[in-house]
Amino acid sequence: MSRNVIERVLHQLTIDRGAKQRFRSDASEYLARYSLTDTERQMMLDFDVAGLQAHGVNPMLTMAYWQELSRTRDMRQYMAALRSVAEDESIFVAALKQ
Repeated sequence: MSRNVIERVLHQLTIDRGAKQRFRSDASEYLARYSLTDTERQMMLDFDVAGLQAHGVNPMLTMAYWQELSRTRDMRQYMAALRSVAEDESIFVAALKQ
């Protein structure tokens, strides 16, 4: 298991502007430098936050990763990726970014 490697990568991607730019340019190439399994790499490429959390990755890191780099950055979609969310369900998020 490369949970520690995944967590280091996610942390770097949430704090380092250059890392974010390299990831956005070519995510597969960016992740190739890390010793990740194919499954782990695919979870990161697919923004499979439920899979990452089931793998033992810290939920705060998966949330920051989603907010910084996912296509939508929408927390409602993040929550839906983790569990089903009813259309009329309120989701409260303590996030500074929109």
